[in-house]
Amino acid sequence: MEKERRQYPDSTWKTFYFLFTVAAVFFIVFFAERPAEAATSAKKETGLVDWGQNYIEATGMAVAPEGTTGAQGKALARRGAIVDLQRNLLESVGGVQIDSRTTMNDFMAEDRVRSEVHGLIQNVELLDGTWDGESYTVTGRIRTAGLRVIVEYCQGIR
Repeated sequence: MEKERRQYPDSTWKTFYFLFTVAAVFFIVFFAERPAEAATSAKKETGLVDWGQNYIEATGMAVAPEGTTGAQGKALARRGAIVDLQRNLLESVGGVQIDSRTTMNDFMAEDRVRSEVHGLIQNVELLDGTWDGESYTVTGRIRTAGLRVIVEYCQGIR
């Protein structure tokens, strides 16, 4: 007995190829690694720098000063968190200068380490702020479009 070969209509193959193509495109779009995004962002200790999306994001945190309670403590902690956020953004952009000094007195060593950041941060966009009763945490970002102009200008001078 000879095996009977089944013939499929043309429309069945067209449907199969269409569904296969749609599935392949779906997989590529949603599951493939996007090298442009991966190459343009970098997570640092002080924040996230994403040159592809044109922003630098960081977090700042502060506790309420001793002797303050209620709304005053929360407001002062928020202000301290914003200052910490600005410092972290500036560290992401320009880096930190570290000075250290060791002094000896009666065979006892005393180490002093000081960190310093100089610069100007403007137009910080606050994204989130939370108060847990003891500390205030803020997350914010700055846009890098202005930084790109400055970097490109400085590179042109060299």
